[in-house]
Amino acid sequence: MFNIYRKLKWFILEEKKRYLLMLFLLLLISFVALVPAKLLGMAIDMIVNGGVSVIALTRIVLLMVAVPMFRYGLSFFYNHMMTVEAQKLTYKLRQKYLRHLFEMDSTFYETYPKGDLISRVTNDLDAITVAATSLLEGLIFNVGTILFAIAIMGFSISWPLTLVSVTIMPIALTILNIIRFQKRKYIRIHREIYSEMTEKVLESVEGMKVIRAYVQEKEDLAKQDLAIERDIESWRYIVRFENWFNPLFEVVYGISYILAFGYGIFQIVNQAITVGELVTFVSYLGMLYGPIISISTIFSQINNATISVDRFEEIMDKIPTVKDDASSKEIIRFQTIRFKNVTFQYPFDAQPVIRNITFDLQSGQTIGIVGPTGSGKSTLIRQLLREFNVTSGSILIDGEPIESYKIDDVRELVGYVPQAHMLFKKTVDENILIGNPTASHDQLDKAVKIADFEKDILFLTDGYHTMVGEAGSTLSGGQKQRLSIARALVKDPQILILDDSLSAVDAKTEENIISHLKEYRGSKTNIIVAHRFSAIRDADLILVLEKGKISQRGTHEELLKQEGWYKMQYIQQISMR
Repeated sequence: MFNIYRKLKWFILEEKKRYLLMLFLLLLISFVALVPAKLLGMAIDMIVNGGVSVIALTRIVLLMVAVPMFRYGLSFFYNHMMTVEAQKLTYKLRQKYLRHLFEMDSTFYETYPKGDLISRVTNDLDAITVAATSLLEGLIFNVGTILFAIAIMGFSISWPLTLVSVTIMPIALTILNIIRFQKRKYIRIHREIYSEMTEKVLESVEGMKVIRAYVQEKEDLAKQDLAIERDIESWRYIVRFENWFNPLFEVVYGISYILAFGYGIFQIVNQAITVGELVTFVSYLGMLYGPIISISTIFSQINNATISVDRFEEIMDKIPTVKDDASSKEIIRFQTIRFKNVTFQYPFDAQPVIRNITFDLQSGQTIGIVGPTGSGKSTLIRQLLREFNVTSGSILIDGEPIESYKIDDVRELVGYVPQAHMLFKKTVDENILIGNPTASHDQLDKAVKIADFEKDILFLTDGYHTMVGEAGSTLSGGQKQRLSIARALVKDPQILILDDSLSAVDAKTEENIISHLKEYRGSKTNIIVAHRFSAIRDADLILVLEKGKISQRGTHEELLKQEGWYKMQYIQQISMR
């Protein structure tokens, strides 16, 4: 519990006035909850002793009606405050978490799967919020009720009766919760199994088209069933533990009840207490049952929340390897980018993907990159996005290491169209304007024209305002590619990177796009990764990558004069037309 509040100390200090007021309200509510039992005992003694009067009885009845109403008002005010604080905490935690995710580099995302990250921002954050709000209510209210009840039982009725009846409770509670603490390690295992199940469900939803295309529904459902069964079985273990464990608290309470009645009757016989006091005492004892059971549940919730805090902090403690420092410089434009003996190996790969890459990229140039599948083309150009630090060598922008510039500024230079086109469930224009939210309608039209998406707009139901299905499901492969190109172009970047982004369009559309790029981006830098040589034929420089190394370089005409992969592949493409 203390570990949870230590981790959330920043929020509690921010809201300390509200927390102090809620603490006061909880203690007041727990005290007021005990008043009706005291009034009932007084009324019984008045009746037993024959001293009852209409006025006195009316006063007691009115008080017994007024007290619950007063408690209701206090509870309503407290619950409103608690709800507001819970919403604030949830918002701030999720905001911190999501901002932190955006700061992390690609190494982090290769380590943690989507399902796990989603589980931590949903289930785990919910458990933390409950710990900081509802659990505070449960602990303070229940402990307050227990302490106030014991104090009233002891001071106003009988300390011997109180000690005989109540002493067994904290002793048994402590022993039982020590046993329950052993369950904590298994709850962490359950959270991991739940994350794996979430990841499997996400994978199935995202890959539904492929699963259906290959008639793999039964096989995929079988895998889902297995993941869900593992999750349910891990939860069954916890439920079975609770099922045999929770009744033990009722046994402890039953023993206390027997002791209270037995010793209480003995004290009445010896005139140490009255019948009304015994009724009040038993009422208080009955009121202890709920708080004691609640506290046992709270300890279980604290156990869950502690694991959730640890999982949350595990993510928040991660530090990106690609990050700015105090001396990072700004950059708006460039003249030359130089790759100097660049070697890069992904964190979980055994061998480098690209090795000793050296070339210069001048502002205003168009560079084509070709090569066999898996030769490292995408990996090479992604180095300009600062997703990872290079393994060895250096990338220099106007003679300065790329690491010396601000990451956002470097990425702002680039308009990147990846092979996998990520579209959002928004309208067509909203998807395009992600590249530049402040773009004018003329800039939007220009980007659409260059991407040769203009003719498609005419056939869409609502034109620019047509809703795009999730992940672009309502568009064809070529439309998704061209919409993604328009999104990069509306940014009007210094460097446009097309990473095999023309593979799904026909030859005529490709020709139109390349023609438009020459017309509208003749003075800006373009990097085109392609398999069809028609897309890079007019490039100022073409790099041929084989097995992660540059095997050839030159213009289209120069490369055709050399024996090698480029000439052989070009002849093959020509013969297939």
